[in-house]
Amino acid sequence: MSENKDKSKIIDVFIDVEAHRLTADIVKKHSTNRNDIREVALKGLNLEWCRNIVELGCGFGFFTEALKGKVHPEAVVTGVDVISDYKSPFLEACKKAGVKGVFTSSGASVVKDLEEKSVDLVICSYSLYFFPEIIPDISRILKKNGLLVATVHNKENMGELVHAAKDVLAANGMLQKSVKLPIEILISRFSSESGYETLSSWFQDIRTKNYVNTLIFKPGDLYFLLEYFSFKQPLLLLSGTHAGLGPALNLLKIHLEKLFTQRRGNFTISKDDTVFVCSKPLYGRGT
Repeated sequence: MSENKDKSKIIDVFIDVEAHRLTADIVKKHSTNRNDIREVALKGLNLEWCRNIVELGCGFGFFTEALKGKVHPEAVVTGVDVISDYKSPFLEACKKAGVKGVFTSSGASVVKDLEEKSVDLVICSYSLYFFPEIIPDISRILKKNGLLVATVHNKENMGELVHAAKDVLAANGMLQKSVKLPIEILISRFSSESGYETLSSWFQDIRTKNYVNTLIFKPGDLYFLLEYFSFKQPLLLLSGTHAGLGPALNLLKIHLEKLFTQRRGNFTISKDDTVFVCSKPLYGRGT
């Protein structure tokens, strides 16, 4: 299966808006870091002047909702997401934030059509690895004092599930261990580790904030662990999987249940993230 096909099918998982919400709730409930990463990302930033805002890969407006009381009263947030079903929840998030909302399902490529130096703030929550190729255009559309604020995953994100998937699939002749899973392919495109180098070509000032976190599933939490896995499974089972996804999915669920029992209900999943706050865009300055 090609990398492009994997990307397309991975995106399909987010079509289920309600499942996405429930998964976000599971992450919140089982995180060791009780701080809201959105608040961590926006802390210390003066955004009161920001009127023209773009949220890339907006989903249901997770990041936009956190702008409440932080941006200009007449701010307009344009939500960009390829999944049209996010329009309603995104616009609802805008209402909660007290801003005017506009939604487009044209995808991140719509940034290429925006005017140069026309945007005050671009926010992006866990989606920049889908379209790192538009970073030059993000720099282009931002005003001289504009900001890009993005949250991204560490390359070891969900590493425990990645290793478990590879072990089970390889042991059953469904996958060669050398084959990268979709989550590995995606994060290799833009991560905590690679983000600074990619962004430094387009922004003069880049600040980072580390968000250390782990998901812990304790006794009685097996249901939530399997629900989390079920939502994330397209990231773990698409690339190079043979003999059908159904059998692979069942085998991995059984394996997770065994691991959960062996660890006496103390199953952990790595969820370290990084916030990039980028200013002084360099587009058109000979960089």
